[in-house]
Amino acid sequence: MNLKNYGIGSIVFIVLVLGWLYQNALKEIAHLKVALQIETKNTQALQSALDEQNAALKAMQVQATQRDTSAVDKIIIKDSSCEAELKGYKELFKELGK
Repeated sequence: MNLKNYGIGSIVFIVLVLGWLYQNALKEIAHLKVALQIETKNTQALQSALDEQNAALKAMQVQATQRDTSAVDKIIIKDSSCEAELKGYKELFKELGK
């Protein structure tokens, strides 16, 4: 009879330990679920900010343009005087500004 009581006591002790471990595991699972929700919201907020930043960068993007510069070849500077050079540059800027 003494061995039976010892065996039953051991089983009760093991069941209590397992119950305690199970409760702790449930608490940790709940904690991890909350942490996951927080991290998911943070990830969504960061993704939203990244999308906004990418849109702003795309709006600021400079488009490459090619201009017809064949008219520049037609401009001739007659001499090296300041007036002739100034007139030549004015014509150049007018052509490039079109």
